[in-house]
Amino acid sequence: MRNKLIFLVIVAALLLSGCGHRKPFKSDVTTVKKPWTNLTFNNDPENFQFAIVSDRNGGCRPGVFEDAVRKLNLMQPEFVLSVGDLIAGYTTDTAQIAKQWAEVNHTISGLKMPFFYLPGNHDITNKVMEKEWEKMYGSRYYSFNYKNVLFVILDSNDDDDFNLTRKQTDFALKTLKDNEKVRWTFVLMHHPIWTYKTDGRFEEIESALKGRKYTVIAGHEHHYHQAEKNGSNYYILATSGAGSSLRGNYFGEFDHISWITMSDNGPVMANLRLDGILPHDISNDKTEALAKPLIENGAFKNVLLCNKGEKFTNGTLYISVHNPTKSKLKIAVNFFHHHQIEIKTPVILLEAEPESRQFVEIQLVSAKPLDYGAIDPLLIDWQFKYDNPDYKEFALTGRSQVEVKPTQPAFIDKEINLFLDKTTIPFNHPYTNLTTWYSLNNSSDVKYLKPIEISQTGKLSFYLKNGRNEITASESRTIEKTSFLKASEVATPNAGLEYSYFEGEWTEIPDFTKMEAKSKSIAKDFMVTGLSKRHDYWGLVFTGYLSVPEDQFYLFRIRADYKCNLYIDNQLVVYDRNLTNKGSQGAIGLKKGFHTVRIEYINGKGDARLRFDSKKAGNEGWESTEFKNFFH
Repeated sequence: MRNKLIFLVIVAALLLSGCGHRKPFKSDVTTVKKPWTNLTFNNDPENFQFAIVSDRNGGCRPGVFEDAVRKLNLMQPEFVLSVGDLIAGYTTDTAQIAKQWAEVNHTISGLKMPFFYLPGNHDITNKVMEKEWEKMYGSRYYSFNYKNVLFVILDSNDDDDFNLTRKQTDFALKTLKDNEKVRWTFVLMHHPIWTYKTDGRFEEIESALKGRKYTVIAGHEHHYHQAEKNGSNYYILATSGAGSSLRGNYFGEFDHISWITMSDNGPVMANLRLDGILPHDISNDKTEALAKPLIENGAFKNVLLCNKGEKFTNGTLYISVHNPTKSKLKIAVNFFHHHQIEIKTPVILLEAEPESRQFVEIQLVSAKPLDYGAIDPLLIDWQFKYDNPDYKEFALTGRSQVEVKPTQPAFIDKEINLFLDKTTIPFNHPYTNLTTWYSLNNSSDVKYLKPIEISQTGKLSFYLKNGRNEITASESRTIEKTSFLKASEVATPNAGLEYSYFEGEWTEIPDFTKMEAKSKSIAKDFMVTGLSKRHDYWGLVFTGYLSVPEDQFYLFRIRADYKCNLYIDNQLVVYDRNLTNKGSQGAIGLKKGFHTVRIEYINGKGDARLRFDSKKAGNEGWESTEFKNFFH
């Protein structure tokens, strides 16, 4: 003990005398004025630099991620974080999973600093991949503290619907509570679930973050975006080799590494494009407001009106350009030479004023009548560019093809073809320079001046017409009148739905009534992966009752992977066609009370997911159909 005290006294004396302390900066300049600024050196030992790589997969482009690793070694951050999607995934073949991880880990092994993993939906696509992850990397969600900065790493694949389970949410809340005195908190995940419905779970985490300094970072979208929420920065990163249109900086589409310097005043973030350096807010709310119109106009919305008759002699192409911004929008349209048709104005240059809609009008003429099937398409180069000094190079350029035939419109603005007593049918399109004509039940054509109100089942047809008597094709829809379905008597309803589990490889929903179930039980939610016995090729049939709170005309929506049918009172309300992220929709009039329900679901290969939404007719937003409304 005595020797230790003597040692401490000697060390203190050396420090006080200046001996043993090596000054980090020396100079031979002795003048009062110095040939440098009086800023202190930026070498606080508590500050540090780290980097984040974004999605490598979801359309992996070879060589890009490898280039990012090479450049990280040049930049020498203290460590590197990931926001997931490192491998292709979407398989239950453990040999294939191991091969994919071996490939990417071979690249990661070249890093000269630690690399922290985070699971994306390609990394953990199913329960098999989840187990393989845990074998290789242990925890799917975890935290660590570096120089009094807390990093919370979350797994947003924790249920069927890209969300956090209750268990993981409680982990995050406890982690924040146990680390209340850190100087900064970073929360990272793959999906930007602050933009999703999370049953209030992420909102709980945000509530726990109030009063502390924090940053939230995700990937998945392949589109960079910075926004401020609750006084903090929320980032969605772009790509580090994943699929991207690469339309450029202000569109948030580029390959990059995010470089963060942790300073006394908080994190300073820069985005190192693999071919340049960008500020942290390169793509944000302001640029998104400018980018969206360019992308919308880049869809090259147009209608072609042609002469009446079986063959083409003349027509007019109308291109709709919308500029909702406060900047002028320069438009350049250039038609390639066409051997069969004369294009009256092959080059068009014009400006769209702020907050305006423009119509580019091009007349087409043929020397003789032409069969539509024999006419080559129109080939067009175009550019939309802002006249804005703050964003001088903000432009979108592309090439489009237009078939030479009357456009088939799709402008009837109605989700569902059913109604109860009466309904209005709006026909909305941007071409205010054209007139709309319609017929009801094949009656004489009438000029459309206001939304049509109908009270009986009927067939509506619409088309557009210009002053040269040129027309589009017609759009037709049968609108059907229906009535309320009476409720059923249910003596003792119990919570949950009965379900039967089947196995088979189907491309369409089979007749389950002719099949023997592998098992039966009671479901307490729509977490279908928790009910299956294997990963791929299985089906479920739920039966029971839906409790309806009031007489109402309801719209239902299914968001499923792979296919699903919804029957209410033995009527097929929503069926499996065209299931997308927006979902398939249907409608039905229901009296207050219990109505029988049957849900048929099949899973193919890959993800499994089943979600229901509903709303009353006339309401804007969809609401999740809660499982507490189902009984058996």
